[in-house]
Amino acid sequence: MYSLDATLFMNAVVLAVLGAAALVLLVTLFAAWRGKRGRVMSYLYMFTALLGTFAVAVAALGFRGQKSDARPWHFFLDMKYQAKYTAQGQSKYFADGRSSRLPPADTVPFDGTDYTADAGAHSAPNPDFLKADKRYYFGIADASAKENVNGADVPAKPKWEGGKLVGEGYWVNHVPPAAVERAGGWEPLFKRGQVQFNRHCAVCHGTSGRGGTGEVAYGIVGAYGLSAPPKNVLDITIQTQPDGMLFDTVSNGRGTMPGYGHQIRDALDRWAIVAYVRELQFAYGSGK
Repeated sequence: MYSLDATLFMNAVVLAVLGAAALVLLVTLFAAWRGKRGRVMSYLYMFTALLGTFAVAVAALGFRGQKSDARPWHFFLDMKYQAKYTAQGQSKYFADGRSSRLPPADTVPFDGTDYTADAGAHSAPNPDFLKADKRYYFGIADASAKENVNGADVPAKPKWEGGKLVGEGYWVNHVPPAAVERAGGWEPLFKRGQVQFNRHCAVCHGTSGRGGTGEVAYGIVGAYGLSAPPKNVLDITIQTQPDGMLFDTVSNGRGTMPGYGHQIRDALDRWAIVAYVRELQFAYGSGK
């Protein structure tokens, strides 16, 4: 942007001042040796003292752009040093020494008001912040429903009898009524899901949801081999998953698929994707 280097320019100015200081010092010494007196000598002494002070400051602080391993000098502390914990800082108060603490078990946020944006004013608690409805915000029907598989506790599967669902396990079996109600019905929910699916999911799974890789890929990512082969959402293994499990996959990821909860922040949009995936499965004659 600039044709002149600021560091070189400032250092040149400093050198010029130091040169002037050396010259004034020599003139002052020569004049004192010749026994000069009067106002001229007063001015020479004054300039020698000022420029000498400048030279001492340069010797102590260095030139512009000069680097040092020594601790910097802070003449004006401002907010550089505060009584706070920094990222990954140590705390002597807690036994484990960690300053970053998790919330106490079974606690929930008080309200959820964005005090910065709302200036401390609010009309009512924000349910999207409290997330008290586990079925809607997490797709969880019964958090205690676990089963032991190979020595590890995993979410329990839904209960089937005669080819029909007769009970829920860990995940909700179907899209919660709250999602349908918020969307204004099933048709708006499907349309919303199509928009979100094409925006966030089609790049890997394709608009048909079949995924794949190489010449048989339906999405850009699989066609160019940019990641592991995207899953075919019409596959029977996806069909038999509870809707809550699909919601969790969209939110937090599963296997090689990353989570999209940070991008699709509205839980309703994620439920809409789940509903649209079921519609795709039904449209291709493989819906459950």
